[in-house]
Amino acid sequence: MIKLFLVEDEIVMRDGIKKHIDWEKEGIEFVGEASDGELAYPMILNLKPDILITDIKMPFMDGLELSELVKKEIPEISIIILSGYDEFSYAQKAVSLGVTEYLLKPISPTKLLESIRKVAARIEAERSEEGKDADWAKEEQREKQDIAMLKLFSTVTMNTASTSEMLEMAKELGVNLTAGHYRMLLLQFTVSGEPGDSFSESRNSFHRKLTDLIGNLTDWYVFDRGVDGFAILATGDREERLEEEIRRTVDEIVRLVGEFRDASYFIGVGNTVRRLSEVRESYYEANKAFAWRFLTRMNQIIYAGDENPEEDRDSGKKPGLDIDLVVGNESPQKAIESFLRTGTYDEIPPFLDGVFRSLGEQNVKSMIFLNYLTMDIYFAMVRFIREIGGNSEEVDRECGDINDVVSHMKSWQEVRNYLTVYMQQVIRMRDNSSAKKYSRIIRTALQFIDENYDKEDISLNTVASEANISPNHFSTMFSQEMGVTFIEYLIQKRMEKAKELLMTTDLKSFEIAYKVGYKDPHYFSYTFKKTQGMTTREYRARG
Repeated sequence: MIKLFLVEDEIVMRDGIKKHIDWEKEGIEFVGEASDGELAYPMILNLKPDILITDIKMPFMDGLELSELVKKEIPEISIIILSGYDEFSYAQKAVSLGVTEYLLKPISPTKLLESIRKVAARIEAERSEEGKDADWAKEEQREKQDIAMLKLFSTVTMNTASTSEMLEMAKELGVNLTAGHYRMLLLQFTVSGEPGDSFSESRNSFHRKLTDLIGNLTDWYVFDRGVDGFAILATGDREERLEEEIRRTVDEIVRLVGEFRDASYFIGVGNTVRRLSEVRESYYEANKAFAWRFLTRMNQIIYAGDENPEEDRDSGKKPGLDIDLVVGNESPQKAIESFLRTGTYDEIPPFLDGVFRSLGEQNVKSMIFLNYLTMDIYFAMVRFIREIGGNSEEVDRECGDINDVVSHMKSWQEVRNYLTVYMQQVIRMRDNSSAKKYSRIIRTALQFIDENYDKEDISLNTVASEANISPNHFSTMFSQEMGVTFIEYLIQKRMEKAKELLMTTDLKSFEIAYKVGYKDPHYFSYTFKKTQGMTTREYRARG
């Protein structure tokens, strides 16, 4: 509600204004009154009204002096001057002080109320503009924050900066990375029938709930890695307490997943480290645990150092995965194909270690079996290369002819090393192919923006949905490709079209606002001046 304060030395006039207007009906709160400026000034500073009505000629401190003092402390306040002196010098001084209305006495209640309504309507419009601007600013800030957080995640987990640089980078994002202990968790959330990186309302909802859950923990942070799932950096001063909080939080995450139909999870938990520079080690150990998702069933939590999933350990089975479950007819082909589609470069060594460990010690000592295994995995990778439109001969030239390699291999370690290098080349080829795919996605998004920028409801979510990609991943891709956030690009697009219409048509400002996607002409004018440094009228006058 808009607050109003009245300063008038004539008590009859003051009571008439106060009592003869239904302030509640007008949506205005009458917060106070005073008989002169000296009494009014401290009350105004305390009450902070939106509208000040003041007479000019008053004892002790007149209305102009009061207006000047109040404007210095509350610049946004609207002032209505009541004056019985029809002199130009008073009006001139009032204008210089930024007085909103200058009314001459005697004035009728109807005329005064008309002015008050006009001032109140302008205040409401400004608040609406500021509110909408704040919403857009929050959306833009959220985009920038997500992108910056992913950069911070990469820097910390790859240890590509000094500790002081990482701390400074985190501080700028409002992130506290000063702690006694650190631990990394990796999480995959999937819904049956939905590709990992497609637009998904379920995933978006889960992300919001996960962010709220982690946000309730002191100095814990969640990072959305798109198709690679989520990463959580947990910190704490005491190792035992951090361990307890991790167990409790993991249980809460499992409960959250249970709220979504046909959803499943997989969680890899790294080891605890004591230095920020060692978070990379915890991330690597979490990746090793996380790689088990390709080798066993979903809905499991694997901690660093586990040789086998929790369900196998708890059931009393011997260490190692069930061969029938993992490889099916002594072939790890299915696991390999799954990994090639969604696995990451960093996960290759722990994944292949898991494959060999799952085969059993006796099997990997047999060179006949190893030769068969190597050829089987090799052909799975060649098929995948062809599927993504690549050339396997390029990889063969880099890694060596498979027949020569097999004929000279003497141990499972040599087999693993060869397959590691070969798989690294395949993943690089896949990522390059994905980069081309993402370029196509950006082109699709830009076309959609060009055709729909004039729709008020266009948003990051609607464009991501059109491109069929998760909003966070789309936001990161868009900013990397275009050099600006989605919100910045959309505003630029609308402003460029508005400038074109201003210079080539006789359309009024409010008509142009509607044509470029703004239903509120006031907000359009506000945004135009903010981004272009001048009003629409000033811009048109330049022509």
